[in-house]
Amino acid sequence: MGNNQTNSTQKDNRTFFEKGLHWPVAIVLMFVFSATLIITTGVMGARKGSHAVEPDYYARSLDWDSEKKMLNTADRLGWDVRVSASPVLDPVGSRLVSVMILDQDNNPIEDSLVEITCFAQSNARDTFTNILQHGGAGQYQSRLQGMHTNGLWEYRISIRHAGEQALVIKSLELEG
Repeated sequence: MGNNQTNSTQKDNRTFFEKGLHWPVAIVLMFVFSATLIITTGVMGARKGSHAVEPDYYARSLDWDSEKKMLNTADRLGWDVRVSASPVLDPVGSRLVSVMILDQDNNPIEDSLVEITCFAQSNARDTFTNILQHGGAGQYQSRLQGMHTNGLWEYRISIRHAGEQALVIKSLELEG
């Protein structure tokens, strides 16, 4: 009896690892890390401008062959499509967006219907779409409101000319 009392009052000199307590601590730390990662991802994903929904994505995916054909049309015809935007906003907060279209012989392509859709890569939710006005010499222009964000912008240019329909996607860095 005395021996049991002596053992129960003696101090346990085993280390933290010898007692095996490191396993529960490691599991708790993994759960905390995982929860932190999930919460951080959720918060970042819910911020304004962090995500965008592509309009008519499902319908476009079903008709991918047609869109791919339009994406190849400008190259097949030898068109050179250039896009530019004014570096600064005008007093009413718009930018002048210009598209120059040249044929394979560097002659301007006139009398086309040119529609542009653009958005900042940092905020793809806010898109701007407009039909550009023909300004002569293959130049098509329009002022677009709300293009306040600097950085990388994507321009989707739809061109209809002489029975052909082309889709050109360009990227342009806006500074200023």
